[in-house]
Amino acid sequence: MIKAVIFDFGGTLDTNGIHWSEKFRMTYEEARLNIKPEDFNEAYVKAEPKMYETVLENDDLFATLQKQSYLQLVYLVENKGYKFYNSPGVVATDISMRCCNYVNKCIANVIPLLEEFKDRIKYSLVSNFYGNIKSVLRSLDIDNYFDSIIDSTTVNIRKPDARIFSLALSELKIKAEHTIAVGDSYERDILPAKNLGCKTAWLNVQSWTMPKDISAADFIMKDIKDLRNIINKLNID
Repeated sequence: MIKAVIFDFGGTLDTNGIHWSEKFRMTYEEARLNIKPEDFNEAYVKAEPKMYETVLENDDLFATLQKQSYLQLVYLVENKGYKFYNSPGVVATDISMRCCNYVNKCIANVIPLLEEFKDRIKYSLVSNFYGNIKSVLRSLDIDNYFDSIIDSTTVNIRKPDARIFSLALSELKIKAEHTIAVGDSYERDILPAKNLGCKTAWLNVQSWTMPKDISAADFIMKDIKDLRNIINKLNID
């Protein structure tokens, strides 16, 4: 019997299985910025550590994405010699607006799923984030669905450390065997949750890396809406 769901956020609830490296790259292509894939990957990796110095606790989704895109674009200008149609700040605003529009569509598809089980199942959200995940969820108007919200920066534990999932289980007051963990990262979401005894549902659409062994995934989804049938099946069986 499933009594709780532990959701990942980035790449799972917000983009329905598309890793943010892929989502940014696709959005840059849509905006016709003509960035070489290898240059973008480098910029994405180099910008990420600076996010922890830049993001503020009250930053919403738009502000977070704008800062992330800005850092990537500045790196490309300063280190790779790129020239864009406007300043990095203006371009980043355009990119973040496009990304927010996509996320809002994904969240609109998630809400019916959350609504369906909210009176029977507890929800936790566990995310490797920048200390502002609650503000981001609030800006998407889904924060009230979660009985537990854990931001890696706030608790100083990052996935794939299983302790962050243990903390979620403790806050939910639900045993691992009655919980299903849902995420797009096999290494960060599926493996640690499975090792704790949770059921696991891997949202495998466009990941950053592809593991060779996927035996820890009890279920593999191509759409977050597939979780509805998984939960119903487990609770019938």
